[in-house]
Amino acid sequence: MANKGSILIPLTLLFLLVSGCASFQKISQKLAELQQEHYAREYLQKGRSYENKGDLVGALKQFKLAMMVSPSNQEAIKNRNRIEKALRSSAQAHYQKGLKYHKKGKYGRARKQFLTALRLWPDYPEAAKALTTWKRLETKRYIVHEIRPGENLAKLAKHYYGDYQKFSIIARYNYITDANKVKVGKKIKVPEIEGIELLVGANDIKTEEQVISDPRLSDREAFLTEIENGESETEIQTVKEKPAGYQIAFYRDLGRELFRKKRYHEALDEFKNVLNIFPEDEVALDYCYRSHFQIAQDLLDRKVYLSARDHFRESLRYNEDCEGCLRNIKKSENLYKEDHYKKGMQYYGNEQLRNALREWELVMTMDPNYKKVDYLINKAKMILKKLEEIRATEEKK
Repeated sequence: MANKGSILIPLTLLFLLVSGCASFQKISQKLAELQQEHYAREYLQKGRSYENKGDLVGALKQFKLAMMVSPSNQEAIKNRNRIEKALRSSAQAHYQKGLKYHKKGKYGRARKQFLTALRLWPDYPEAAKALTTWKRLETKRYIVHEIRPGENLAKLAKHYYGDYQKFSIIARYNYITDANKVKVGKKIKVPEIEGIELLVGANDIKTEEQVISDPRLSDREAFLTEIENGESETEIQTVKEKPAGYQIAFYRDLGRELFRKKRYHEALDEFKNVLNIFPEDEVALDYCYRSHFQIAQDLLDRKVYLSARDHFRESLRYNEDCEGCLRNIKKSENLYKEDHYKKGMQYYGNEQLRNALREWELVMTMDPNYKKVDYLINKAKMILKKLEEIRATEEKK
């Protein structure tokens, strides 16, 4: 009995003895599971934060990320389903509002509502269809009418077609985004449409020498009148020269506004939408670089070192001359290693050997030669093995 009493084992180590010494593979598996749970909790917390701020798109993204690292997480699944339902409802409301604007001849505003609906629900088929059906009427024959005081497109439709409701035909042919706003003195082309009698003499009808055959041109040209106020000449030219220009301008403006509000993750989504359409857009590339850098800096300040490093890497991808990115990538990795190394030493000093092993293994995964961490891991394993032998001996007595 005296021999037994001479062997003093702290309570923390007794727990380790009872649980047994797991294999390195099992430890690694458990470590991976703990990391998954940690990241899932982090994404869930971010999702709730976005939701509390009213940003359901950002919340949904975080809940989906939580499901990616932990597919069976019930809270993530429940939140994703709930947010998707809310977003679809909001998207439908914007789509209906777009239809009302379209019916009133406010085509620019209608498109903005349809685009918003697609941002909330990217797979919304009706909204996507509404954006792709705005095409210029392909006809070569028209009459030119100069707008006089008190006239609008509805009056022109009544005068030339005998039906004021056909104002949309004139609007589409002239790329007019708001049928209610036409300036006095503007020359409008009233097209001749098959099946609709044009109430003028044959001598008044002119024939176009060229016809725009690319239906995409109508989209970007129609949007130009909306973005020219506040957009630079270079940006306007970009829209004129590229397909789906109105989408580029919409995503770019929304991204700028989100960046200004320091909602960098959401800003990134919008600028990447621009790059999906026009990969060489300099404005989007610059904001992607700046957004990733801001996110990385925030993560570094909050000691989320590896995520910070990854965002600095992304920032560098958009700006190869970013010296601050290279410097901070190295800084993030060094802080990560030092942080987990010190935690391991604290656990070791408190005889919490398994916790120490977990911290040092994280360091070793990144840098096997860091401060003799391999030696410390082997030493901790030897102690655990010795304790297991002691436990086995005690059980035999």
